[in-house]
Amino acid sequence: MAKKDRFFEGLRGAMTEGVEALRTGRPLTVRDVILPPPPRPMSAKQIIRLRRQKMGVSQAVLARLTNTAVQTVQAWEQGRTRPSGCALRLLRLMDRKPDIVQDIMAGG
Repeated sequence: MAKKDRFFEGLRGAMTEGVEALRTGRPLTVRDVILPPPPRPMSAKQIIRLRRQKMGVSQAVLARLTNTAVQTVQAWEQGRTRPSGCALRLLRLMDRKPDIVQDIMAGG
């Protein structure tokens, strides 16, 4: 069975189990989940390269894509602050898959 199929079957099994637990009043249990490590911080140089070379967007557009203020993007690029949390994950995703920017801009 392919990895994608195993994931889907596991997800379907978990959903079925959750629905059945809710129907019967049985308490839901928590399972251990292995999460990927948090992304390493991006330097100002990496953010500038990402914005200018890979995505070809302005600071204002990058701010809109990451749902931050233009001043925040400027601070990242000047090295005064670094992106964290969701913004960092999104920037890393954009770096690895630049085509996703078009999906985000199209509301996908």
